[in-house]
Amino acid sequence: MPYILVRGNLAAYGQRYPWRVLVSGLKAADIEQLNRFASGGYCDDSTIVYMQHPCVILTALEVLGYTVVASSSTSVKQDYNEYMWTMRREFTEPDPTTVSPTKELEKASFDKSEV
Repeated sequence: MPYILVRGNLAAYGQRYPWRVLVSGLKAADIEQLNRFASGGYCDDSTIVYMQHPCVILTALEVLGYTVVASSSTSVKQDYNEYMWTMRREFTEPDPTTVSPTKELEKASFDKSEV
């Protein structure tokens, strides 16, 4: 199961973009789906910043199939509360099956000999 981390503040600070949400671990297809939300760019190779209220991003991620599996508060200062959510999504692809390479070779050679 792919996991992602979401960190955001719930206190608005009178700036142009009062909220900041950092999302780590998204795949390229998920980032493309979230392009309609204002982005502040990348923090690092695996973290993108969205200038939206955390509920907006959490709801969008739920639409993409993610569910919250854990959350915590990371109080940095008295008036500044950040929250972190761990989310996961079930794999959309089937689990790989174990195939014996020798049986596949035998089948391929048998199919060719029939022609």
